[in-house]
Amino acid sequence: QELKQITASQANIDIISRYERREEMQEYLITAKVLGTGLSVILLLVGVMNFVNTMVVNVNTRRYELAVLESIGMTKRQIKRMLFMEGFYYWGVSLSLAVTIGTAIFILLYMIFSKVAYYAVFSYPFIPLVLVSGLVLLICLIVPIWVYKTDVNLPVVERLRLTE
Repeated sequence: QELKQITASQANIDIISRYERREEMQEYLITAKVLGTGLSVILLLVGVMNFVNTMVVNVNTRRYELAVLESIGMTKRQIKRMLFMEGFYYWGVSLSLAVTIGTAIFILLYMIFSKVAYYAVFSYPFIPLVLVSGLVLLICLIVPIWVYKTDVNLPVVERLRLTE
């Protein structure tokens, strides 16, 4: 405020604070957050559908192998544990890629945006990352077991006969 009073008599000096600039851009920021969140949700849903499809195809193509494993003594519980660990592996790989590549892209976009909007402040979205990671972990652990449970309604002999 004091700087504005000092420079009020100078026509060629204009002082705008970060606060004023942020207030001017508030509507733009809200729109950008809504669009970014919407795009993220769409990408998450596409990723989940892709993962479910991959697991369905994976279990269906391995139906014979899983039936053979069960016929030679592997219990359904062990097969479920194996699929559970595969889901955990998929989650670990996807989280690693999201954290490394996603962070690099996030920082790059911030650097580009901060050149246009000098008032921009970098803040890493830890809470959304943890929440989405937890959701994806649940999906990665539940889907393989759910797909297997829907596939093993028949006895082992019938499953071996059907897949030959």
